[in-house]
Amino acid sequence: MIEITIDGRVCPVEEGRTIMDAAYAGGVYIPAICHHPSLPPFENIPLAERVYRGGTAIENEAAGAGVITALEGCGLCVVSVDGGDPVRACCTTVTAGMEVTTEGEDLRQLRRERLSDILARHPHACITCAQREGCSLEDCSSNTAREDRCCPQFHNCELRKVSEYVGVPENTPRFQHPGLALPGDEPLFNRDFNLCIDCARCVRACNQVRGVEALGLVYNGGRLVVGSVAPTLVESECRFCGACVEVCPTGALSDKNGAGAGDRESWLVPCTNTCAAGADVPGYIRAVAEGEYGRAAALIRQTLPLPGVLGHICFHECETECRRGRIDEPIAICAIKRYAVDCGDEFARASMPVPADNGRKVAVVGGGPAGLSASYFLRFKGYRVGVFDAAQRAGGVPATAIPRHRLPAEVMERDLEFISQLGVEIETGRVFENGGEMSALLDDGYDALLVAVGLPASRTLDVAGSDLRGVHWGLDFLRSSSSGAGTGESIETGDNVVVVGGGNVAIDVAMTALRLTGGTGSVRLFCLESRDEMPAHDYEIRKAEAEGIEINPAWGPATISGHNGAVEAVTFRRCTSVFDDSGGFAPQYDDAITETAAATSVILAVGQAPSEAVPEPADGVFFAGDAASQGPFSVVDAVASGRKAAAEIDRFLGGDGDVSIEVDPGDPPAQWIGRVTGFASRARAVVPTEDPLKRRIDFREIEGAYTEDDARREAARCLQCDLRLTIGAVQLPPERWLAFEREMASRSPAVAGVLILADGEKKATLIKGTEDIRGALEEKLTDGAAAEWFMWEEDGMYTKRESELIQAHLNRYGEMPGGGGDELDDLF
Repeated sequence: MIEITIDGRVCPVEEGRTIMDAAYAGGVYIPAICHHPSLPPFENIPLAERVYRGGTAIENEAAGAGVITALEGCGLCVVSVDGGDPVRACCTTVTAGMEVTTEGEDLRQLRRERLSDILARHPHACITCAQREGCSLEDCSSNTAREDRCCPQFHNCELRKVSEYVGVPENTPRFQHPGLALPGDEPLFNRDFNLCIDCARCVRACNQVRGVEALGLVYNGGRLVVGSVAPTLVESECRFCGACVEVCPTGALSDKNGAGAGDRESWLVPCTNTCAAGADVPGYIRAVAEGEYGRAAALIRQTLPLPGVLGHICFHECETECRRGRIDEPIAICAIKRYAVDCGDEFARASMPVPADNGRKVAVVGGGPAGLSASYFLRFKGYRVGVFDAAQRAGGVPATAIPRHRLPAEVMERDLEFISQLGVEIETGRVFENGGEMSALLDDGYDALLVAVGLPASRTLDVAGSDLRGVHWGLDFLRSSSSGAGTGESIETGDNVVVVGGGNVAIDVAMTALRLTGGTGSVRLFCLESRDEMPAHDYEIRKAEAEGIEINPAWGPATISGHNGAVEAVTFRRCTSVFDDSGGFAPQYDDAITETAAATSVILAVGQAPSEAVPEPADGVFFAGDAASQGPFSVVDAVASGRKAAAEIDRFLGGDGDVSIEVDPGDPPAQWIGRVTGFASRARAVVPTEDPLKRRIDFREIEGAYTEDDARREAARCLQCDLRLTIGAVQLPPERWLAFEREMASRSPAVAGVLILADGEKKATLIKGTEDIRGALEEKLTDGAAAEWFMWEEDGMYTKRESELIQAHLNRYGEMPGGGGDELDDLF
């Protein structure tokens, strides 16, 4: 390390680095546009033969020029070294004892001249508009043509901020709109080369950081021109990682549909954000692509205590939001997770040591996904945990009611085995008659109680005939059919089954009933909702239809009829609407339209009901899963709820509430992802699936697992959106407001312009044009003007600019600066 001085501040810096590096590290701002802290310097970039802007090819006219040099950069970062001539901070190497000056009239003039050249290629009318603050960019008060206005990025535009800091010269040429056609309907990103200033940040990100080489540079018309190497991003072999968009300082490159809601990480990595448990989806997918299955499984186990179960039955909402789905098909996240756990879980378990007991005990009533999840995270925090479940085997609905064609029993057993190996004590067949018996556990040596009993009962429906022999309730039916070996031999359905309900449980019921008929019976499902309104996932409905199950939407049961005490038929009436105008459940019927379906069995799968044996909320009593939400929850939702409850219990017992599990994530992800031919057109690897007409005869598993080749090939389709988060933030100009004191006043120039004083809320108390900004400021300091902040704008036509700024203040606050109104006549 050596030391240099920048504007009187000593800045340590590594030998061989640049002045710009030292300034960044020392918190000194030097304006720049082509420079970016996560990109290599603006030099040694190979020139392409041609680039494309939309469908227009632009040839390289630089004969024999192989690369560009730093001298073609933006030129805004000029500084003075040891009092000498200006040099560029981005490419000037530091030497020990170097004294750098970043401000001065000559430097300001050079920057403005260079900025003028840059803005000649970018619409800048809005930057100099007096009404720019708060402008909607729709209706222009100055009647500026739309093509001459700045883009919707304006209020967050880096170029605007730099321009306001440097100052836009009066002689800046008017922007001449190039009239370039926009590229066609391409996925994920908007590209508008009419707004490009050819700073080459995107090219460096794509070529030198990511290694994709989908973008390029040429010399044409006496200047550098940026474009894609083929007419479209797909043809250019873009990998849609978003690095180019992340570093663009203008609106030339932007995300389609804006940045989305929530924080930046949420919309950039929607798979993790959509996962209720917050799984590190990009992390484990990348590990699978690299063949590191143990590391992938460990990353999965960080947040998913039942990884085997979720690899089989998760509804994988993350895939719905996967950004790859906007190109062709989303990544098969769930299938990749299943493969990683199948192949790497032994390593993952061995790499996750449990802390020693901390001396505290927690009782968990309910051994379903929520209770087991809470137990898992509490155990890794050092708590002793006892789980009590009323069923004869733990696992909740996945263990007792999920059909075996979806979830083989051994999968749940493997997940339970590890939880037991951690030291969680699980007692099955433990029935609590009431909430008081549950609360009594707190008097039996436990320091906290978690109630996670789920929704253990089927919701009943008040329909005539529901007490007939052959009428079953959804959850009870599934539990009975899943008992024993999971073959369902104890249930007699006959060969004509009618299922009532439109949710995922109803689909499970229908597919289970079909198997109980040996695959030869008739199974018809009737539901209140229209086909598009059915709460069951569409892919689950399609699986059922593929097996021959008939779906009948928009029907509600009116009566169930029978003969000799046994069910014989169900009469339905047409449901005209399910929800009222406020979205509440309020079905309406047309009794004149009916249909009667013959039935040997009727199964009513219309929801689940909570347990009545639940304690009252009290100190030390916590709730998770369906018991907390009155769900029903999906399994992954229940897992997330259990983790949340574990954090609450930890805080209650004196911990910090952090129940994160640390695993070795391996080396940081490589920034270099390389060029891959045909990347955008790579088809999704097909998950092996049993033929519908063969699988419906028994309880064989419907979906199989990937082979190693398919798992790695599918994982390699990932866009690796999370890599965008590793790109550092660019240094923006410092806030223009300075503290109203003499030391700060010395930074102001002795030139014509407008002085602005402000109160503690940075609301202007004075806006005054002057021939000498510094002199006017010193006068106000001497007079003891009431202000806490000040700023200025340099402008030779200071009286005009003063009027514009006062008018903008009036529009915003409805009063003159300082609250007075006497100066209004003078203003106009």
